[in-house]
Amino acid sequence: MDSLLALDKPSGLRDRQKQERERRIVKAAEKLFARKGYAEVAMEDVAARAGLAVGTIYNYFPSKSALLLAIVRRETESMLARGRKILEDPPRDPLAAVSAFTGIFLDDITRDDRRLWRELFGAAIAEPSTVGQRLFEVDVQLVLQLSSLLERYRRDGTLTSDLEPLPAATVLYGVCFTWLTAYLMNDAISAEMAGDEIRRGIAIAMRGFYPRVDGISITTGGHAP
Repeated sequence: MDSLLALDKPSGLRDRQKQERERRIVKAAEKLFARKGYAEVAMEDVAARAGLAVGTIYNYFPSKSALLLAIVRRETESMLARGRKILEDPPRDPLAAVSAFTGIFLDDITRDDRRLWRELFGAAIAEPSTVGQRLFEVDVQLVLQLSSLLERYRRDGTLTSDLEPLPAATVLYGVCFTWLTAYLMNDAISAEMAGDEIRRGIAIAMRGFYPRVDGISITTGGHAP
């Protein structure tokens, strides 16, 4: 048993060192992509910023696309984890729940330099079969989480019984995506402005999701939103 533990310690240390090295590489790439632009960054630049040999970089990431996908994966894991927390214990009010959910996207994107997300979007267009496909998969996962949230409120009668959760989630995500894109492409639009417009658009869209009595949408508070 002691010999097995002795063998396990170096292995565990190597795993931690590998993970730390990967984080250093991804962080270096992220900073460079945001500052210089994806097309202008060479793997040698990433190696220099990370303080590693170029060969080491290629051992972890065979291409710049792989580095970009690693950044996308990190962002995705963060957003989906926060989405799961809302799904596990959602607020009683559907509008509050959806607002919290869409706030995840806003918080995540505005936390980083908007130039990085511009580079991600640009790379998605330039490399649709890799980066573009991955970003689309992220959108799908987020919409499915939002759809699950709406389905929960439909089942308990808070939202109208004829609600189609997936199309409804797509509409709500579209509101969010539109204003996040505007934020990324226009420096005059602040994160606060984008957030206000997202919340307003979500509230308007959700008016059609509530049961109706005499033509009036009835919310959990008993009044039209």
